[in-house]
Amino acid sequence: MPKIAISYRRADSEAMTGRIFDRLIAHYGKDAIFRDIDDIPPGIDFRVHINQTLLKTNILLAIVGPQWLGMASDGSADRIQEETDPVRVEVETALRRRVPLIPILIGTTKMPGSDQLPPSLKDFAFRNAVKIDTGQDFDYHMDRLIRSMDAILEQAPKSPPSRETKTPTAPPQPSTAERQAAAAAATAAAATDAARKKDTGSRAAAQAPGAAAKAASVAPAGFMSSATAPGDWRDMVWPANQQGRMLRLGIAGAAAVLTLVALVLGLSGGSSNQGQRLLTLSGHGGAVTSVAFSPGGQTLVSGSTDKSIRLWDAGSGRLLRPPMSGDSDTVSSVAFTPNGKRIVSGSFDRSILIWDVDSGQLVRALHDDPNGAWMTPPAVWSIAISSDGTRIVAGSADAAVKVWNIDTGELLSNPRYHRDVVTSVAFFPNSKAVVTASKDGTVDIWDSEIRKPQRTLTDHPGPILSVAVSPDGKRIAAGGSGNSIVIWNAATGQVIGKFATEADAVDSVAFSTDGKRIFAGGSNGIIIAWDADSGQFLRALTGHKGGVRALAFSSDGSRLASGGEDKTVGVWPAN
Repeated sequence: MPKIAISYRRADSEAMTGRIFDRLIAHYGKDAIFRDIDDIPPGIDFRVHINQTLLKTNILLAIVGPQWLGMASDGSADRIQEETDPVRVEVETALRRRVPLIPILIGTTKMPGSDQLPPSLKDFAFRNAVKIDTGQDFDYHMDRLIRSMDAILEQAPKSPPSRETKTPTAPPQPSTAERQAAAAAATAAAATDAARKKDTGSRAAAQAPGAAAKAASVAPAGFMSSATAPGDWRDMVWPANQQGRMLRLGIAGAAAVLTLVALVLGLSGGSSNQGQRLLTLSGHGGAVTSVAFSPGGQTLVSGSTDKSIRLWDAGSGRLLRPPMSGDSDTVSSVAFTPNGKRIVSGSFDRSILIWDVDSGQLVRALHDDPNGAWMTPPAVWSIAISSDGTRIVAGSADAAVKVWNIDTGELLSNPRYHRDVVTSVAFFPNSKAVVTASKDGTVDIWDSEIRKPQRTLTDHPGPILSVAVSPDGKRIAAGGSGNSIVIWNAATGQVIGKFATEADAVDSVAFSTDGKRIFAGGSNGIIIAWDADSGQFLRALTGHKGGVRALAFSSDGSRLASGGEDKTVGVWPAN
């Protein structure tokens, strides 16, 4: 079990630390989190206590608010300058013991400068910090923090190291036969891997070939080390006995055949332009959270954390008009109505807005019932429009699924069965059912009335960020926390597939227009495509710098649009 410690100053950030603590408990479990390192038993040297606590710690989170330095009201030195300040001792100890240390900046707080810190803490000023918003972006920022922590924990030992220095021992020397087999296998693996990388665009998510795995299992730790005897190489190249020579000729022949096959495959794959980005649309000032093609595929709409909506020519990438801006917070989701005349957007400022495509003017704003339970309506995380263009379904931060009449603006339904933010929603192709996904790790299937879920799917291992329904309505795919997407049979609720990536999280999922492929956008900036039936890896699309938070296909299935944390929209060939 991971051990995560939280360092904070009570007078500075106790309330926000409590929120962060609760969110981490929900992900890692209560026993994994130490919040009050400085909760020291009476009579104990707190330096010893902190040192012993950090010995059992895999990560230390240092919560930095506006008063983290402990500024004194009388004008005297900040508390951080005092050797007896527990916060100083906690960070000093973590730096000294090289415990992974992540500064957490609350709200608009800036990292302290090195000139504000004592000499023992100056390195802290140069640590890359993570921002945690106190408002609507809290959950999004916490998800990003948890993904970073998961990556650190995957590389950490199962229990924190004892810091003992052990006397190194010489590795056992391999036999001649072992060296011969390892050399041939490694040669073949290298050629195969080179061709494979050329074929897939050097994709990071590719599986290691069997030859490389065999080479790793055969080659001992000391292979080709400086301890190898000077005369061994001659025996390795051409053994003195006839049996060894025959074995060597056989291995060399097999390696040559494998190399030739790999080169042929590499050359055939390299001649194709598949996977190259057609367009890169730049202009947003923040991460692109949502993209959608118009029904005819001529235009493309995108929403962003910069609070704007942009309409692009999908063929040339030209911006068609100035950005539409009626939101005061992140635009979380955008969609065209089926007739292509309206754009609907959802926002973290709690609004659903309907825009005229031709004029770019706001047509209608949808709001919660003012007599509802929330004094302030919850943020809108996702929207979808029915195929007949009469209803909008929205997922909200209050765990509710809201259904609106698009013509009258009437709120038709507002059930709350999820236990956390509803992050993604989608209509089935016939609009007779709706699927919703949540940070509570569940997927709900609803009938057209959307009063109560017909079925709840619970097979995803963590919070879900994206859900999609196949064009024939027979499959549901979902991705989120963790490195895989889960595919269910929509009729039975049975899991029919799990596809793995090498990303820390899957931010977006989409079926191709013909339903034959599944695409997933990862937090590592790579888009992976699989065959929907067999689960076979097809290709990787690389180019985004940061997570791929949105995917959408054109109606003719020829193009794929992606929205990234790098503030760009990508347009790719989808076939």
